[in-house]
Amino acid sequence: MSKMVIMHTVSSGVQIASGWLANLLNEFGVNTNQAQKIQTLIYKPLYLILILLIAGFLTYLGSKSSTVLIKKVILRNADNQKTQQELAKRVATLTLAVRHVIVIFIWTVTIITALGVIGLNLTPILTGATVVGAALAFGAQNLVKDYLSGFILLMENQITIGDIITVLDVTGTVTSVSFRSTVILDEEDITWHIANGDIRKLGNKSRKLTHDF
Repeated sequence: MSKMVIMHTVSSGVQIASGWLANLLNEFGVNTNQAQKIQTLIYKPLYLILILLIAGFLTYLGSKSSTVLIKKVILRNADNQKTQQELAKRVATLTLAVRHVIVIFIWTVTIITALGVIGLNLTPILTGATVVGAALAFGAQNLVKDYLSGFILLMENQITIGDIITVLDVTGTVTSVSFRSTVILDEEDITWHIANGDIRKLGNKSRKLTHDF
């Protein structure tokens, strides 16, 4: 493929100016415009499938890699007094939070890329998103506070999955912790979703006073 064809392909997304399929259709008597349209019609679904497969693989790879990396870091810096169960809970808690971030990032990029492949002009959307984002920034203070509080909770190892805690007059077992919120299951099997920014006082019945790692 010549430099001109490559430049045309880059500038027009998946609008392929020429290729083996279009050339093959030309050989069978299909005119150039129709051949290009047929080629593009076939290529777009293939590109979308490829993008989804890559996104799925990256999600899987990111989750596995983050688990291994977090486990190595925690074990390397672990206090000798920590039990294997405590270390496992710590790894599970951090891994769940990191996976959440990885999934959001990868699939946000995937959706934007897929829209570009479909041929949707992203410039007005991104411009509008910037304006809307600036308008919503004033109301996003609580969200930022939640994520910062969640980051501190996880980095300081204040809670892990499986801990029995009391927060905001709710006592129960921690079933999930993310940078955004903490999920607690109480004795009456009620699931509580508590924003991390609202956690000002926290009691942990499962934690002895030890050095964090």
